[in-house]
Amino acid sequence: MKTWKTVFASLLCLGCLLCGSRAQARMAFVFGIEDNGTIAISNWPNAEKESAYVRMYGVTLPSLKQPFGKEARAFLLKFLPKGEKIEVSPVGRTDEEGFEEVLVQVGGHSLNYALVDEGLAWVNRHTCKALYCRRWYIVEHQAVQKQKGLWGLRKETPPWQWSR
Repeated sequence: MKTWKTVFASLLCLGCLLCGSRAQARMAFVFGIEDNGTIAISNWPNAEKESAYVRMYGVTLPSLKQPFGKEARAFLLKFLPKGEKIEVSPVGRTDEEGFEEVLVQVGGHSLNYALVDEGLAWVNRHTCKALYCRRWYIVEHQAVQKQKGLWGLRKETPPWQWSR
C-alpha cells in the first residue's frame, strides 16, 4: 500500500512539473501589425485597446525601410486583419525589447514558417534553436535557391545589419 501511494505521489509531482513548465497556447485576436514582426493582440475581437504585444519567434522580417519590408507587412496584413482569431504559442523567451516571443498559427498554419517560405523573413540563427527550426532552415534554403522574395535581390542585408 505504501508503494502505491509513493508511486501516485511521484506521478502527480511529475505531472505538475511538466504542465507547469510548459507555456500554454492561447487564442487571441489581432489588434494591429507593427514593424518587424511585432503584433498587437487583444483578448476580444472588437477590442478598443491592445492587451499585449508579441513578437514572432525565430524569424526576422525586413524593416519597412528595407527592400521587401512593405511586402512582408502586406503579407502579414493579408493573414492578420484586425479582429482575426489567431493562436499564439509562447516559446518561453522574451526579446531584447521585452516582447514575448511566440509562434503564430492562423487556421492551423504557422505564419512564422509561411513568411520564411515566401522569402519574406530570415530564420534568426541567434534565437531559433527549437527542433522545428531545422525545417525552417531547409525552407529558407529553398527560398534562396528559387530566389523568392528578398532572396531575388542578391544583395539581401538582414535587419540586424541594416542600421550599421
